[in-house]
Order: sequence, then C-alpha cells, then structure tokens
Amino acid sequence: MVYLAGFLFVLAIAALVAEMFSPGTEIFGIFGIIALIVSAVLTVMFVPHGWFIVAGQVVILGLFLRFFIRQIRKRQLTGRIILNETLAEDVTHDLAGFVGKAGVAATMLRPYGEVEFDGVRLEVSSGGPLIEQGERVRAVAIRESKLIVSAVKDGN
Repeated sequence: MVYLAGFLFVLAIAALVAEMFSPGTEIFGIFGIIALIVSAVLTVMFVPHGWFIVAGQVVILGLFLRFFIRQIRKRQLTGRIILNETLAEDVTHDLAGFVGKAGVAATMLRPYGEVEFDGVRLEVSSGGPLIEQGERVRAVAIRESKLIVSAVKDGN
C-alpha cells in the first residue's frame, strides 16, 4: 500500500501538470485531485506517522505551485494562461448614442447577431424574437452591456 500511495502521488502531480498545459480538459484535473486525496488517505491509513508524510506532501505541492507561477511570470507566458485584459468599464456609455437609431440587420438575429448603424457594425440582441437578415431594426435599450433592437414595422 505504501508504494501505491507514492505512485498515486506522482501520478497526481503528472495529471495536474497536464491540466495546467491543457486547460479545458477537466479530466486531468479531476483525476489529479482524486489521486491526491486517495494517496493522502492511503498514506495516513497504512504508513506509520502518515500525517507527517501528508504534511510534507502539502509543503512540496505548495513549493511546486510557487515555482511554477514564478516560471510562468518569468517567461512571460501569462498572456496565454492568465487573462491580463479587462473589458471596458463603461461600454454602456458608448452604446447610449445608438439608442433610438435605425439600422439594418447584417446577419440573422436569433436572438444575437450584427446590425449596421450608419456604417458601424455592432453585435446586438433582438431580446428574443427572430429577425431576418436585411430587415430594418431600431435600437430600443441597453441591457447588460448589450444593445437591444426590435424590428421596425412598415409604418414606423
């Protein structure tokens, strides 16, 4: 059992490293966490003074994580792994000028799509109903930083 616990610990580390380099594939991360937990439980149950070994493993994992984060920052890989950009704080202020303007649906809105307002193409929402490409629309509101449009009837 001691060898199994050690093997699971090494396998868990490998799975967590694989998860770091292939984000989005949760299977490596899930397997790594489960393997770490099983390794810790086996170590505590079957190894004399197993708590000390588990505490040492936690320290090793902490040092490994600290080293890994430093390497990412040093090699300037943070742009690939960590999002450094933020969204514009006041997007609604920019969109406020479009409320009330008429435009033409550049793509089909189901409910999201693009509308062209006087040569400016924006991603908008119809708020629910389907609007065909080429149909005339009018911007009616801003909701959750998204311009909401509705179809213009022939009389409007």
